[in-house]
Amino acid sequence: MAQVLASAPLEHANRVQKVKAQFETWKKEGGNRRIVTGRPGWQRVSLKHSEYKKTSFKVTLERMSDILEINTAERYVKVEPLVNMGQLVPAIMKKGWTLPVVPELEELTVGGMIAGTGVESSSHHSGLFQEFCIELELVLASGECVTCSRTQQPELFEAFFWSYGTLGFLMSAKLRIIQCEPYVRLVYYPFDKESEFIDFWTKESQKGVRFAEAGGNDVNLSKDNEPGETHCARFIEGLVFSENDGVVMLGEFASKVGNDGTYYNHGAWHQPYFYRHASDAANKARKSGKPVVEYLPIRSYYYRHSRSVFWEMENIVPLGDSPIFRWGFGWMLPPSVGFLKITTPPDVQKFYDTKHVVQDMLVPATKLAPSLATFRKHFDIYPLWVCPMVLRPNRGLVHPTGDKYELFVDIGAYGVPGEVNKGKDYDVVKEIRAVEEYVTSVKGYEMLYADSYMTRNEFGKMFDRQLYDSLRKQLGADKAFPDIYDKIVEPKRLAQLKELFGEEATK
Repeated sequence: MAQVLASAPLEHANRVQKVKAQFETWKKEGGNRRIVTGRPGWQRVSLKHSEYKKTSFKVTLERMSDILEINTAERYVKVEPLVNMGQLVPAIMKKGWTLPVVPELEELTVGGMIAGTGVESSSHHSGLFQEFCIELELVLASGECVTCSRTQQPELFEAFFWSYGTLGFLMSAKLRIIQCEPYVRLVYYPFDKESEFIDFWTKESQKGVRFAEAGGNDVNLSKDNEPGETHCARFIEGLVFSENDGVVMLGEFASKVGNDGTYYNHGAWHQPYFYRHASDAANKARKSGKPVVEYLPIRSYYYRHSRSVFWEMENIVPLGDSPIFRWGFGWMLPPSVGFLKITTPPDVQKFYDTKHVVQDMLVPATKLAPSLATFRKHFDIYPLWVCPMVLRPNRGLVHPTGDKYELFVDIGAYGVPGEVNKGKDYDVVKEIRAVEEYVTSVKGYEMLYADSYMTRNEFGKMFDRQLYDSLRKQLGADKAFPDIYDKIVEPKRLAQLKELFGEEATK
């Protein structure tokens, strides 16, 4: 309700001017401190606390949380950076439209998805969140406000994604929208062998690449996508419950609930966590010998993992998925990430820092089998999220190695490692560094919301900094904003790296 009352999209130009005025204040101060947003670290949808902001020059993005325009004729929506998924997606769905990729958690902001990244089960054809960005409005280190796109200042446009506010500040973004239906028809395919899971997942996910190649920021899955062997599913998601237990879910938009499946409203507060529901559906499919088909309301599907924060609520509220808790208190979930951060006791925070893993690694799909083995060796956490995405050739920080579109996979590990559950010693720094080293070796990437234990040199080997560094110097961003490494690897992680490798490791 507060967002509605504070909404004033016609004030956008004035808000931009206020941001520019703060840049002028920074210059008058001497321009010695690094510029960061004034958003408190506890509001960040990440386990990080943004400690680097303590000594920085903070710029307030006052009330930049408006949907500025919904244009269904030209199929785009224009929004300010603090608009979140829980605000934007319902607003456009009321008009029969949606985003090509809808990141899972409702607290995630458009600014976070653009300056960082976002991936979901439609990314095998529509790519990461950045791929359907049409235009960005940025304030640069000079205080100048510019517009960039794939045709207007294309290098700045490419480099801004994943840059975490170290090239400029996002003021607004124009995003492609697509038409949608009220339901998602979801089919659950169970697998008892990892090799069969990988083969099926790869075959289905690979079908999205040709649509990405043809569509650019306007992928049309309705064209040349007839039923049959070459048909590309709109949604693909894999969950791995153990080495030889997994499920792949294929989804399509549906205008109504069909006779070939059952209606399932996962959005109801008393429903079990989705990963457990998916496991139960897979077991039903095994017993019946045929895939299980369900019809979910579209919003229920989009936020299927939100209530359980994938499977992290299992650690926060151990009995949270019990019938008694679900029926009595399920409506309270999920708690705000910010609330969890400011209420976590020091001893629990220490446990999260040393005995807990939250990681998303993006690797070429051809490396899925050895990547699962690497996660098993160093993390031994289940379930694992296995989400396909296509990467487009570009000059930014993240891209495929060649000049062609390439299918990648996001493997997500969230929870307490197996060794910790067994009461054994676990060196979280050593094990995450081992996985980081492997991911770099296969030309993959680490999602930067998570804790990183790479040295500065190792970070530069994983991410392509060439265009990024060039633009930093060209635009004066190297004198105004922190370097991306200094925003990602927080002071306490830097201290650990210095203790292990000496001062040179972080220079």
